[in-house]
Amino acid sequence: MRNPATTLLRTADAVARLGNSPAAFAPLPKQDLVNALHAIADLRQCCDTFTAWIAGELDRRSSTDLGSAGLAQQEGYRTPQAMVEAVTGVTKGGAVSIVEVGRMLAETDAVETLQREHPELPAPPTPWQAPIAHAVTDGRISITQADAIRAGLGLPTGSVSAESLSEAASELAEDATTLTAGQLHRRARQLRDDLDDTEVADREKAQLEQQHLKAWKRPDGMVEGKFLYAPEPGAFLLSVLDELTNPRRGGPRFVKEEDRARIDAIAKDPRSTDRLAADGFLELLRIGADADPGQVYGSRRPAVRMIVTKESLQSGEGHGSIQDTGEALSINSIRREVCATGTIAVVLDDDGQCVNVGREQRLFTARQRIGLAVRDGGCLWPGCDRPPSWCEAHHINQWKRDHGKTDIADGVLLCKHHHLLLHNRGWDISRAGGRNYTLIPPRSISPTREARHLATKSRALQDWNARRHRLRDRHPAHPPEPASPGG
Repeated sequence: MRNPATTLLRTADAVARLGNSPAAFAPLPKQDLVNALHAIADLRQCCDTFTAWIAGELDRRSSTDLGSAGLAQQEGYRTPQAMVEAVTGVTKGGAVSIVEVGRMLAETDAVETLQREHPELPAPPTPWQAPIAHAVTDGRISITQADAIRAGLGLPTGSVSAESLSEAASELAEDATTLTAGQLHRRARQLRDDLDDTEVADREKAQLEQQHLKAWKRPDGMVEGKFLYAPEPGAFLLSVLDELTNPRRGGPRFVKEEDRARIDAIAKDPRSTDRLAADGFLELLRIGADADPGQVYGSRRPAVRMIVTKESLQSGEGHGSIQDTGEALSINSIRREVCATGTIAVVLDDDGQCVNVGREQRLFTARQRIGLAVRDGGCLWPGCDRPPSWCEAHHINQWKRDHGKTDIADGVLLCKHHHLLLHNRGWDISRAGGRNYTLIPPRSISPTREARHLATKSRALQDWNARRHRLRDRHPAHPPEPASPGG
């Protein structure tokens, strides 16, 4: 376990030696500049740990039971969060995260200190958040990552024990080195959903009850409104707006000829993107749900894709998810919406692959792109969060150079930026062992061209892999088949 105080002094000294003006960094070689950035990152993370410790004690001394005698109110702030925001300059949300994590660290330390120093006394059990607190203190995760795990896992209930949440927290803390805070939060939500399928249905019902759409006329005659939708209908709305404005926001470059004129017209339209969305949505309301989708969307119709395994759909157990957002859906909701307008149920078979069309055509079909979206979940490039709708299908064995086939197994999703980077900067993607995809950097980045694993961004596939691993652990004599793509 690291000593945070020693680490703070060491990293602060290393940063202080870097220079005292922008000009000091101009002559640095590339690797020294990269090392300097890592040194700054280490120092910031160490400072964040101390900030959380201080915020935890500030929170204790500002308890609501103390009223105006609390430390924050004595200093003129309504809450400890407001004081942290004002003093440190972080955002309001950042201040809330710091105080929440600080409270978690303080509670864990208090219990463990009592257990260690007074073993003869009855002490409360170690808080389930202890693995998160230890990871923060050890410098393995940031405050933002810790709060993402905490918020994503939620609180123990009658059906979800503290022990189960603690195990999930340990797993997430181990995975945090390769995941962003947003990815950690989504993964934490997935693990929570796995612990209790009934909670998925309960949350779904509560979110549907919160749905609303309000519109009113302003004094100047303009009509204003606001709305709130649950994840599944909200994903359909986002799909509509995405299809209306995607070309303006850097969508795919490779499109069918029949869509090219429409896409070029949208890209050159003098109206703002928000205006395009507003006008297109109004046109949708005018022509109605039974209109020819080609009048508004071109050859593609907006749709919500609900992902579910074949086993879950047949047994009625478990849950599925919305492709683009990763939000969990109960099996009953998926069964109810299958075949409904604007909804596509994508069922994963044992291989996780879809139809292949060989070399007869250059571009991937719409059905194949659905399969790629289900399998990859977005741009496969490490650290990229672009969703499937912003991605292009890349041939691993390039169509022209390698005479590659337009097959699902030989295609991966990449956003426009990373697709161009791959082609222009000497990167390659390879496939081994059936569904194991790796990214190979050019020699200018890695002299040995050491391959980097490409993990799926698809929540459906992550869920599938997790279930397979659990089955393997429960029945070691009958291990499941090899993991799904990017697992």
